[in-house]
Amino acid sequence: MTNVSIKVSVTASCTNRSGTSGAGKPYCMAEAYAHLPGCDFPQKFSYYCRSEQEALPVGDYEVALKGEIKDGRVTFELDPRQGRRISVASPARQPAQA
Repeated sequence: MTNVSIKVSVTASCTNRSGTSGAGKPYCMAEAYAHLPGCDFPQKFSYYCRSEQEALPVGDYEVALKGEIKDGRVTFELDPRQGRRISVASPARQPAQA
């Protein structure tokens, strides 16, 4: 089986919000952008965190997609908190001009 993953980006414009639900339980929501095949631009989405410390810091991540059949339909889910940070390669240095 092939592992399928997508790139998820967290930018400075992504927000985190927390509070207490109507049932009296604390919650935390964080935002990120998913880079989906066939979409010209990354798509913003929200994900749950147990606390604000679980929200991803600014950067790019590789996140596994998990597919399953629910009610006879194919669905895919991802958990950004389980992603792997993608390191940004620094540009190669050019030799100094004489």
